[in-house]
Amino acid sequence: MARRLALSLSLVLVLAVAIPHRAQTQDTPPPQRTEAELRTLLDGAWFLSTPERTGQQRIDAAIERAVGEMNFFLQGVTRDQLREKTPLNRRIDLDFLADGRISCVFDSRFTYTTRPGVAQPFTLPDGAAVDVTQHFRDGRLEQYFGHSLGRRWNHYAVSPDGRTMTVTATQQGPMMPVPVHFTLEYQKRS
Repeated sequence: MARRLALSLSLVLVLAVAIPHRAQTQDTPPPQRTEAELRTLLDGAWFLSTPERTGQQRIDAAIERAVGEMNFFLQGVTRDQLREKTPLNRRIDLDFLADGRISCVFDSRFTYTTRPGVAQPFTLPDGAAVDVTQHFRDGRLEQYFGHSLGRRWNHYAVSPDGRTMTVTATQQGPMMPVPVHFTLEYQKRS
């Protein structure tokens, strides 16, 4: 009997080692959030939680990567334009209106209000026109900015606990062999 018990325990140990354990939290992606859940979680004022210096360094490094492969004459002009047009947003206000529209305000400078999935033209302070489309895709809010000199995507993803919002920005232009790409984190203040 003791031999049988020892053999059974040995078999269990061998199987435990031979068959990898799949942890649910590591292998299984979090459940996809619905649009209604995202509207509730994202609604409100979000404040930069990445230290300002770190955030600016991320943006500057992304710009340097993008212009690094350009010819020498375009680098300086493009670098200056990108720095001017890519500010560090310290506050992002997201408002999901009762009529379904999405409103986004960057540091009280720019406000974009659109219907989901519908491109809306806006005039920037420098007079340039940009088409903005906002919609929900793959469990996050996505903004698309189309301009004659390039395009930009902002993705807004909320952490599983709903406390942190990660904004991933990607900007491409016809003269840029490498896109500008950076990530910043934001939190709501209680």
